[in-house]
Amino acid sequence: MSDKEIMEKYYLKLKNFDFNLKKIVRKNELHLVLDNPIRLIELVRFLKNECDLRLLTIICCDEKKIKQRFTLRYLFGSDVDDFFLFVIFFIDENHLIFPSIYHIFPSAVTYEREIKDMFGLIAHDGPIYKPLVLHDFPNNVFPLRKDFELNTKIESNLKQLKQYEFTPVTGEGVCEIPVGPIHAGIIEPGHFRFSVIGEKIINLESRLGYTHKGIEKLAENMPINDIVFLAERISGDESVANSLAFCQAIEKIAGLKISKRAEQIRLLFSEMERIYNHFGTLAGIINDVGFSYGASRLNILKEYVMQLNEKLSGSRILFGINQIGGVKTNIPSEMLINIHSILENLFLKFEEVLDLLISNSSVIDRLRDTGVVEKQMVRELGLVGITSKCVGIETDVRQIHPYGYYESLKLKQKTPREIMEHRIELQKRRGDVLSRFMIRVEELRHSKNIIDAITTLQDDDLSISISDEHEFTPYSSGLGYAESHRGETLHWIMIGEHNSIFRYKIRTASFANWPIIEHAVLDNIVADFPVINKSFDFSYSGNDL
Repeated sequence: MSDKEIMEKYYLKLKNFDFNLKKIVRKNELHLVLDNPIRLIELVRFLKNECDLRLLTIICCDEKKIKQRFTLRYLFGSDVDDFFLFVIFFIDENHLIFPSIYHIFPSAVTYEREIKDMFGLIAHDGPIYKPLVLHDFPNNVFPLRKDFELNTKIESNLKQLKQYEFTPVTGEGVCEIPVGPIHAGIIEPGHFRFSVIGEKIINLESRLGYTHKGIEKLAENMPINDIVFLAERISGDESVANSLAFCQAIEKIAGLKISKRAEQIRLLFSEMERIYNHFGTLAGIINDVGFSYGASRLNILKEYVMQLNEKLSGSRILFGINQIGGVKTNIPSEMLINIHSILENLFLKFEEVLDLLISNSSVIDRLRDTGVVEKQMVRELGLVGITSKCVGIETDVRQIHPYGYYESLKLKQKTPREIMEHRIELQKRRGDVLSRFMIRVEELRHSKNIIDAITTLQDDDLSISISDEHEFTPYSSGLGYAESHRGETLHWIMIGEHNSIFRYKIRTASFANWPIIEHAVLDNIVADFPVINKSFDFSYSGNDL
């Protein structure tokens, strides 16, 4: 279906629903302003049941200085069509309550908790929300409101701080095991409170937010071009994906069309980022089941890719690739042949290591039926990337919402036989660690095939610069997205006056996926927690913005 046909398909469904809706259309986006917020619940239920849309994020914006209100933008997306829907409604600054949609989309709980922490808006008729993001913060201080200055010093008064209490689990033989927030390995902090009977886990409650950096607030006080560097540092191993999503949002607002060569280079580095990370995650999984020889072989492959990254860009983790309007790093055409040759050699070695691993019954026994997640749970929590693919739910932005040079490669097109084979393969996925392991194997091969498909680089400029005199339209907005190795990554930006950032909302794959760990470990033994956790490959930093 064409973009126009897809748009009409969804608009007609909504039009027939008899809502007083204001329609705004942008390519693959439909923006609907809901005049009556009371009917939000009815509309959201319709979007889930009749339109089969997934809740992607909820964006809160403090617009009191402009229109004396807060604005909530509910972003929904299709997992079949290249279609996004924004449902927009307003909250009076004197009545800071909005309807909870938790009972329809359970994934809304994390967004509603975040909004309560950062803006002080309360979701009505939802569960009793504990603090999500902020630690040691006063109850009446909300960092993402416009009246909160960046250099504000917070006075700590224990009686006024946000309180967080872990839910006690009681019963005969129940023991509690607190893990973290500081861990024995070189990883970032997170607190996990296990309730166990013997070795069996009967409950897990996790608390994150220890590495919160205030990125969205920082962006409001920085020049637009400098925010590219900030986006790269949301999570260091997703530097290409996050900076790409940011740049695409700004380019959409500015109406910029970047060159084909820049699109190709962005794609190449995006897939290189995916390859070295997947090698590393596979190594971590194998290390956590005690097969250090297999893990070291995989880590060697990761090291080779990171050395290639440094040779191509000057950065092992690919900082400094993207800029608004294109890329800063060139790949000479003759170097493309070397990339293909190096990857061909690495993947031959990878297949040898893979044969060693899958023929080892001790390894497979530790992975199979460990950390199982159910398809319905994954769907209800709105999970993305490997976490959704392991139960047969495809959420790959590169295919569903193709961007940049992915659109030129036509990744969505498959023969009828390939479609049937793919459906059969999806049905085999069990939602366990082994499924997540093997999907990463498939992802690695797919990334190599994508890079192999680029045989020549277009003879174009690397970037299109925006002049210093260019004026963005105040309060215009744009949605950028990319597929990181962890999954769907979303960056939404609203421009302020004098080319400033009025609101920068980031929704990483880790933020969407972290809640599943509390379900995946149930009925497993404590010793399997590390391998279950590693199989999802969550980022603490990518969650704690």
